Amino acid sequence: MIVEKAFDLNDWVVLFSICIIWIGFFFLPKPFSRQTIVLVMLYGVTVASVFDNSFGAKAFDFYDIMDGPVYDLMDFFVYFLYPPFAYAFIYFHRKLNIRSYKLVLYILIWSMLSAAVEFILSKANVFTYKNGYSIYYSFCIYLTIQTGLYYFFKSITNDGWYKSWV
Repeated sequence: MIVEKAFDLNDWVVLFSICIIWIGFFFLPKPFSRQTIVLVMLYGVTVASVFDNSFGAKAFDFYDIMDGPVYDLMDFFVYFLYPPFAYAFIYFHRKLNIRSYKLVLYILIWSMLSAAVEFILSKANVFTYKNGYSIYYSFCIYLTIQTGLYYFFKSITNDGWYKSWV
């Protein structure tokens, strides 16, 4: 792993964002078991890592994270943004008791929120799009990821698959 050559605005934005999102996480109630929270947060970081390393890697090379194509220390820190976001998605789903067709709206709203956060981060050069990639593609990816997170959560809790749309 390579260490940063210069500590730029994007580095400060990532560190500030990590502080804000983790403070938010610590203030949210924890109505789920520790195991469930850990699994949901692992889902968030794992899926982000898989997608970033697939679409940002040489095969597709659609975007760079932080200061370029080389993986460095601050690229690693970007992944600390995803776990609390995944937890918040599940927490508010449960708190608001989202059911039936409202689930589609809920996933759409969270996907728009995710794309908006990514857009802000792209303006700070945390993400640099290449080869025709745009935020619209990310929105579609977020739809898939958050739908998957919903069903993953259902599969690891007592809600079960069969009650997903009830």
